[in-house]
Amino acid sequence: MFKVFKYLLYASLYKKAKSSFITLFVSLVALLVSSFMMNDLIAISTGITLYSLVIAKWALILILLGLIAWSVLKIINRAIDLFGFKTTNTEDSTDAPKDIRKEKILNKDKLFTKSEIILQKYTKA
Repeated sequence: MFKVFKYLLYASLYKKAKSSFITLFVSLVALLVSSFMMNDLIAISTGITLYSLVIAKWALILILLGLIAWSVLKIINRAIDLFGFKTTNTEDSTDAPKDIRKEKILNKDKLFTKSEIILQKYTKA
């Protein structure tokens, strides 16, 4: 029974983060392919092109590793949302000191501007 429940949770996670899983898989394959291709190109090149190929290889690897890390973080965030591991805020807003004057103004039925208050003052007199 537990195995069935576990597989259902994984299936719902895959359904929620399908694009992230696809991006992760494509990034891993691209990383492997580009690494092998760049190694072959570096092996046959000489001179200044060798250095530019090494720089291009590492730039490509760093970009793909960043994409992989982003995909993994997105999958983890979806898993946290799906499985209910949300963090609770330990700070309680009711303990914060309240501004009495601000509350008094906000509790009024209608807030008046200065000109309305002056007009009201002279019309009553």
